[in-house]
Amino acid sequence: MLKRLAAFLGFLCLVLLLLAFDEGQVERGVDVVRARIEPTVQRWRGRVPVVRSPAPEARGHAIFGAFRPVEADAPGGELTFEGAVLVFEQAPALRTRPHRIALGRESDVRDLNLPHERQVELREVVPLDARTPVVPSPLCEGRIPGWLAVVRDERSLRLQVWRTGPAPDETGAVVCGRVSYEGLGR
Repeated sequence: MLKRLAAFLGFLCLVLLLLAFDEGQVERGVDVVRARIEPTVQRWRGRVPVVRSPAPEARGHAIFGAFRPVEADAPGGELTFEGAVLVFEQAPALRTRPHRIALGRESDVRDLNLPHERQVELREVVPLDARTPVVPSPLCEGRIPGWLAVVRDERSLRLQVWRTGPAPDETGAVVCGRVSYEGLGR
């Protein structure tokens, strides 16, 4: 009986970790597994639950949290970063994957008026899942977004959006939107 329970718990942990592995979410997956399984294990042992210190706030360089647009009429409304997924209040969510790091002096991000050595994260917009294609967005003037530049400073965040098509550093890439945000995201 105990061997079956251990095998099941081990399999459950493995599945949850594999699901959480997308975009560096392993730590969050481990926390979820620990939070769900530990009370059961403690009851089974008849012990008092172990009190753990809260998880550290920093999660590497990934951006998490809510941001509000600086301009009241900005397209999309409020933005919540959930790792690789950007969830907008008034626009379809965008799933992204890393493309490359650009510097502020490069022509494709020069319009952001950044210091020449400032790093800018370029991301490719990809479908949310296998059944949901990327759809037109008000962030890209009603066109389909294909690429994002993300610049994060302490409380500010800026997005520059390109239409689907060539990468931002290639000929033919067309910028279709820029939005500035502020917030308490990390």
